[in-house]
Amino acid sequence: MKVGIYYGSTIGDTASIAEKLGGFFNVEAVSISEGLTNIDNFDLILLGSSTWGYGDLQDEWNDEIESLKKMNLAGKKVGLFGTGDQESYVDTFCDALGIIGEAVREAGGEIIGFTSRDSYNFDDSKALEDNNLMGLAIDVNNQDDMTSSRIENWVEQLKKEM
Repeated sequence: MKVGIYYGSTIGDTASIAEKLGGFFNVEAVSISEGLTNIDNFDLILLGSSTWGYGDLQDEWNDEIESLKKMNLAGKKVGLFGTGDQESYVDTFCDALGIIGEAVREAGGEIIGFTSRDSYNFDDSKALEDNNLMGLAIDVNNQDDMTSSRIENWVEQLKKEM
């Protein structure tokens, strides 16, 4: 299975998650600032972003989101991951996952790796569908002690869904 990991990170938290994911799949994560190069070559595409302000994409993603929407991702499986603060931004926690997820669907991709919201404490998110998050949501500010286990569990889930 060929895996590609692309991420946008401003202060390094999402980059750190991307690197950890890369270790599990034995691939190097690529900053979204380099573009979505070679995305057609992968069976599984992992896309990550932090959420900023009140539900905004990470800045480097703003330049790439329109490109993503125009791609042909038919037949591609896509996992989403990101960071956010569920206590300070209870109504927009990890909204970036939902924004990217919408673009993936517009491009014909299939999102896998939904996770339960049960161990989180937020009110709303654009990433929320049927009481599940559209991917791996990490809150290093309030639940950093859960980060490693969440990553490991999500990787196992992705492998099963592939």
